[in-house]
Amino acid sequence: MSDFFDFDSTRARRARAARHFAHKDTILVLWICGWVALLAGPLFVWVMATPAGWLVMGLAGPLWMMAAWAQDLMHIPPSAEVRKIDDVVDAEVLGSLPREHTPQALASLLTALPSGKFILNRMGLGSNFLAPMSSSSPADTEKVWDEAERIRRELGAPVITGATLTAALIRMMPDVQGYLAQVHIDTDDITAGVAWYKHLNDSIDLRMKPRHDGGIGRDWSFGYTPLLTRFGLNMSQQSIYSTLLHAGVAERDAFIDQISHLLAQGGRSNIALVGGLGAGKTSLVEILAKRLMDGDPALPRSLHYNQIIALDPSTIIASAKGRGDLEQLVQQLCYEAIKAKNTILFLDDAQLFFEDGNGSVNLSNVLLPMLEGGAVKLVMAMDEQRWLRIAQQTPALAQYINRIMVPPASEKETMLLMQDQVLVYEYHANVTYTYQALETTWRLSSRYLGDQVMPGRALKLLESAADFAESGLVTHRSVERAIESTQGIKVGTANTTTERETLMNLEQLIHERMINQTRAVQVVSDALRRARAGVRNVERPVGTFLFLGPTGVGKTELAKSVAAVFFGGEDHLVRLDLNEYVSADDVNRLIADGATDEHSLTAQIARNPFSVVLLDEIEKAHPNVLNTLLQVLDEGILRDINNRQVSFRDAVIIATSNAGADRIREHIEKGEKLEQFEQQFTDELINSNAFRPEFLNRFDEIVLFRPLTPDELMQVIDIILKGVNKNLAAQKVSVQVDEDAKHVLVDAGYDPRLGARPMRRVVQRAVENIVANQMLSGQAGPGSVIHVSAADVQQMLKRQS
Repeated sequence: MSDFFDFDSTRARRARAARHFAHKDTILVLWICGWVALLAGPLFVWVMATPAGWLVMGLAGPLWMMAAWAQDLMHIPPSAEVRKIDDVVDAEVLGSLPREHTPQALASLLTALPSGKFILNRMGLGSNFLAPMSSSSPADTEKVWDEAERIRRELGAPVITGATLTAALIRMMPDVQGYLAQVHIDTDDITAGVAWYKHLNDSIDLRMKPRHDGGIGRDWSFGYTPLLTRFGLNMSQQSIYSTLLHAGVAERDAFIDQISHLLAQGGRSNIALVGGLGAGKTSLVEILAKRLMDGDPALPRSLHYNQIIALDPSTIIASAKGRGDLEQLVQQLCYEAIKAKNTILFLDDAQLFFEDGNGSVNLSNVLLPMLEGGAVKLVMAMDEQRWLRIAQQTPALAQYINRIMVPPASEKETMLLMQDQVLVYEYHANVTYTYQALETTWRLSSRYLGDQVMPGRALKLLESAADFAESGLVTHRSVERAIESTQGIKVGTANTTTERETLMNLEQLIHERMINQTRAVQVVSDALRRARAGVRNVERPVGTFLFLGPTGVGKTELAKSVAAVFFGGEDHLVRLDLNEYVSADDVNRLIADGATDEHSLTAQIARNPFSVVLLDEIEKAHPNVLNTLLQVLDEGILRDINNRQVSFRDAVIIATSNAGADRIREHIEKGEKLEQFEQQFTDELINSNAFRPEFLNRFDEIVLFRPLTPDELMQVIDIILKGVNKNLAAQKVSVQVDEDAKHVLVDAGYDPRLGARPMRRVVQRAVENIVANQMLSGQAGPGSVIHVSAADVQQMLKRQS
């Protein structure tokens, strides 16, 4: 081991000493004891007249020297030249290393260190994972250190921390990928956890660097601003908890540099930060305010110690009695900022000052002269649509404003921001977030939260996941439960016994609601099982099906059954009768804004993405409508009239058509099975121009429904009667229909062209009328069982004929 590790090196000895003495409490005690000795010595000499006081006073020097030595031990940098591993190991780890050690001994040591616990906890591995899985052979020790050094170089870290060494131990374990897969990570994620640890340390180091804050003169130089104090929020004086946030995030720092350089140019240095909700526009200004107040040397010196005051447009508008008072108030606020000479105004939701409407007022005529003169420094924030509207309505205003686009954060940037932000969430909720939770947050928020952009949508989901912590740990499942709770969708794989049993018995459960059509039920059930097992293409809908066949054979009923059995209720069925979409303009009705038409297809799916979309009689829709639906079938995406993307990727799409129903009956009457003529029938549809080939090819399955036989209609009668008894249960009354009476009902309602549809009307006219008459006449009351015979049915039907 001496070939790569020197236990007796100067740095190793200092690290071991630091382990015992380099503690803040120890250093404080030594300094205090030194002062006590210094003050007590003369007291002994003068009051007690004893020369021992000089000895006591002389102890102050050694005590202070020990304190200075201990304080110096708190910072042991890596050696300038790396010859052996002890030259580059973090002092926390180096001071705890024994002369001889195995990987297993390292594992036991790291489990007790904060840096080692960080990796184990963040990866959801637990403290008992590391030691039993590590090698006990001394021959493997150097391999672990080599892997740790490789990780250090890969991440550009100055030292091998306990987190780095923990990651190396995990990566060197035999067959470790299988164990990691059980907690939904791999070895690359382990390395990413080390990068997380390094990022947090870098952020803390950045925060601990000395700042030139301007001293007392900084505050005295601020102008007298009573109105701004009343109506504004001084962002520079706020105790911003996010001072660690954005540290080391190059993309955010670049925006702050761009804003500050524009503000420092003088003249027309007004800025509009344009981006979607959640892009971080306000956060950028918060960080800029803090850095200006700290005198950050990276920012233009002319802006040092400038204060940023945020004005709330809604508060200012509400406080003014009339438009004239409002204009005067805004002018006075701007004049105060100009006179102060070190004040930058920030308008969040700035569009409220530039357009007339409910809760807003157009003050362009007031602000335009000030922007032209360049005396006031103004930063605004708004979304892109509002900026374009203002630029079109008031071009003169837009030319005096520098637009800076703030795009949604990238995955890398969002992950870094989440790694910072979880510290705040953990403090408030007393939980610990795992790395898997952050990865899942990015993935699910990208897909399901369309009301914001990154990083806002990710941070929103991340915070809500704390409510679903498991024993104080926020895992990937916590995030899945959070999105399932707020969005009403299922995102994880089937992980409960009940749900797995439901999926494995879907056909049986669906057949409790509908009769036969075995093939149709099977292909839909297979698609749902694939989705919940996590093996489907997540870039398309759960399943897309075209149901073809005569009316009344179960096409719509199967869609309702899927909504009830798999999605949890028939309220998860979004039904569109496409015989109402027969003109080109009807496309607008499909994609209308939910604020103006809550029944548009995009609005309903935006509210309830976990649904069955039933497109009835699709052959009657206008070609433009069908072209619009092609995108849904192919990509699972449809944009509404405002160009907002709506996802159909968690929906089952079912289109129904009666096209070719007579041909299906002809084949069945010849004794052919559906599978025998299915392809032939599809070709006939294409040749007859009923559907275009590219349209049919978009469906996962084209399923034929055959007409129901009289025997199957007997089962339909049983299902209908079950529903009647369910309705009567509240009144403690039930009905029993004799078998021969059921045959009478089937004979009366059977029509091969209409399938089961007339059956419900026949039961209503006969059975339900009999029940109603007996209950109203007093023949049946609570606890009664009403028997219906064939004669009763015949008499009731004869009376209505």
